[in-house]
Amino acid sequence: MTPDDYSRLYDEAREGSPFSNGTEGDGWLSANCSTCIHDKPARNGDDANGCPLILVALMGRTPIQWMEGPLSPEGYISIANQYRCIEYRHEDDGPSDPQPIPDPPGQLTLAPRSDYEGVRMLSPLPEPVPVDEQVRASAVLTHVVLAARVAQLEAAVKAARR
Repeated sequence: MTPDDYSRLYDEAREGSPFSNGTEGDGWLSANCSTCIHDKPARNGDDANGCPLILVALMGRTPIQWMEGPLSPEGYISIANQYRCIEYRHEDDGPSDPQPIPDPPGQLTLAPRSDYEGVRMLSPLPEPVPVDEQVRASAVLTHVVLAARVAQLEAAVKAARR
């Protein structure tokens, strides 16, 4: 991710400002961007090479790289955890791109690793079925199974009487 990516990032960003006021924005940026490798040039005085996601947010759009953060049990959002940036890399973590773990020397490989390397994203779970529908589906299934069993027993009784 480089500052040259700004146009692409702006086009794919969600409509709407990510923060409702300056306090939220400043709090989140301080908690997250102040240690990120992507914004280190801006912190060192080179604003032109800072993180383009911050510029997208300042232009009133929410970058798709910012995933919604967790809610507290009461349903509140912490300013520092309002979003989780998938591009975040701590400035002391080493290279900004994930590096594969090298094979140990002399180790034979059973399968090529290239198929399993790259960016992995979690997909959301499917929507849960409401309890009423689950109960109804279970009752229908139970009824069908019982009806089939009763038919088998009736056929066995008729066969035994002959």
